[in-house]
Amino acid sequence: MALHRAFSFPLSHVEEDERIPPLAVSKNDAAKLRSCEAFQIIRGLLVNKDVVEFCSQHFHDSRQDKEAWLLQRDITYALIVPVLEIHRHATQVANALLGNRHIFDLELVFRGEARGAFSWLQCFVHEEEDWCLTRGCPGCVVSYALQAEPTIRMILVACRLSESLAQHHNTSHLPMFKFWSQAMKKALDEDPFWGPTLWKDFEARAQKLEKGIEDLVRQCIELAPMAVDAASSQDSPPSSPKSGFLMSATPLLPLPQEQQKNWIPMIVAGCWTTLLADAAEARREASSP
Repeated sequence: MALHRAFSFPLSHVEEDERIPPLAVSKNDAAKLRSCEAFQIIRGLLVNKDVVEFCSQHFHDSRQDKEAWLLQRDITYALIVPVLEIHRHATQVANALLGNRHIFDLELVFRGEARGAFSWLQCFVHEEEDWCLTRGCPGCVVSYALQAEPTIRMILVACRLSESLAQHHNTSHLPMFKFWSQAMKKALDEDPFWGPTLWKDFEARAQKLEKGIEDLVRQCIELAPMAVDAASSQDSPPSSPKSGFLMSATPLLPLPQEQQKNWIPMIVAGCWTTLLADAAEARREASSP
């Protein structure tokens, strides 16, 4: 059972702390993000997507705190997008192979740890859709990440996948978030509810989910040709995995075992490429008369 922090009214000391950004970004890391064009493009996409509105709890925060909330909201979004993209493509593969089956039957396409990871992501995305899309007050989005074990696990898995980009030779233009897992650890260690004793458990759960996602990616690559054939044979395919990482990753199938570890960084990089392309398209549409 996932741990959740309970709230009370009036505000407790812990809840008062939620009025300030819980995670720290050093000046050096903030400067690196400001100089990263890819991250700035994503920030611009978020600004254009929704009107930024702070709730009554965060509306009266200082300008500096509001800027920190926005930066941390944007880091959260940039981190979890590759995980959401992997889940989306896995769903496309399952849909193509099973047809119009109930959403909770889709996990039957996968086996072993991949099935467990897909099932966890399926439930998480369904239950936390607003948070995954960073809807609402930026301060609440960031604070919510520390409210329950599943959101903490999601962030830590996203951090681990992001760190895998360092293994890829062509990602120097992408933002790196290695500092974010340490910021999470510090915030959780200092949190009166969580405390320093739970970090190892958080890490263990994140590592298990990461391993399951890696297996999920491998099985998606193996199933991609069959999924494409199944989708093309349907009159109205529910969703076709003809684009994105699945097709670009298919040629990796013959790779030797020792090189298969490169799948994940290549896929995370591919997710970023897709995201940046979407952002560029959105900017073109916004500027067109």
